[in-house]
Amino acid sequence: MAEKYGVDLLIHAFSLLRLNLQRANNEIYKLLKLRIVGGGPQENELKELVEKLNLESVTEFVGYIDHAKVPSELAKLDIYVALSRLDSESFGVAIVEAQAVGIPVVVSSVGGLPEVVKNNITGLVVAKENVLEASIALEKLVLSEELRLKMGKAGRAHVMKEYDWTKNTEKMIHVYSNLIKKSEK
Repeated sequence: MAEKYGVDLLIHAFSLLRLNLQRANNEIYKLLKLRIVGGGPQENELKELVEKLNLESVTEFVGYIDHAKVPSELAKLDIYVALSRLDSESFGVAIVEAQAVGIPVVVSSVGGLPEVVKNNITGLVVAKENVLEASIALEKLVLSEELRLKMGKAGRAHVMKEYDWTKNTEKMIHVYSNLIKKSEK
C-alpha cells in the first residue's frame, strides 16, 4: 500500500460505484465488498480514507500475505483491480495471476499493465488516475455476471497461451542461442 499503487483511487472508485448504484435504487450495492490485500506505508492513511467515506462495514484490510496464499485470496474475488499511477509497473504479475484463475481485471493504463490485459476482452483498461472511469468499469462488471464470466474465461485462455512457462523458456533459449550464433560470426 504505497501511493504508486493507487489504492486510494480504488477506494474512491468503489465509493462512487456504491453511491451510483444506491442512487439508481439498485440493491446490489448492499452486496459489494472491498477486499484490500497487502501492507505498506499508506496503510493507516487508507484506513482513514475508508472511514471518511463511511466504507468500514464493507471494506476488509487483509494485510500482508505469503505468496503461497495468493491463489486462495484470489479465489475470494469476483473482480481484480490495479489502478497503479506510475509507469514503473513494467509487468503486471498480479494481473496475470488473477487472469490465470479466471478473474476479470480492471487496470490503469500505465507501464506494462495494458500489455497483459486485452481491453474489453480479458478486462478493462482505464485512464490513469481517473476515478470516474474506474467506477464505470467496475459498475459494468458488477452489473453483468455474464460479462465477468466471459472476461474471466478469456483472461485464463490469454494467460495460458501467452504466459506458459515452458513455451516462454523455449522462446528465451531460442533468442539467446541466435544471439550467441551471431556473436560467434
